Amino acid sequence: MTEQLLKPSVSVRSVIFDSSDDILILQRNSDNNWELPGGRLSSYEGVSEGLRREVHEETSLSIDIEDILLANSWINDQNNDRFGVYYVSNTNQRRVKLSQEHTDFMWVTSSEAAHKLSRAQAKAIQLSCEEMTTKPVLDM
Repeated sequence: MTEQLLKPSVSVRSVIFDSSDDILILQRNSDNNWELPGGRLSSYEGVSEGLRREVHEETSLSIDIEDILLANSWINDQNNDRFGVYYVSNTNQRRVKLSQEHTDFMWVTSSEAAHKLSRAQAKAIQLSCEEMTTKPVLDM
């Protein structure tokens, strides 16, 4: 039996495409880094519900969740276990209203988005643009 069980918070994020196939990225208020929309799930909500809630809170957008892309785990700067799941979604909206968590947003091409994001988020962008035969991808 495992002595130390993983007790992560679960983070859900989405690669969101608009009708022009641009991708939405957000600039965090805390460190000015860019990220995909999303956040941590509450203990009482399902994954789809939590992802839609987080995206709406951060951007005011409504999304249609299409598929799961990638899962990964890591230990953050505060030594807490984290588990992240990335999805691909679509929206027919482009007007973004940011929450206080973010200072800016951009609708960009997939290559521009991948260049500005972390490795795991760039991998989610790559996977969202490819025809995959097996899903999801577990990234360790």
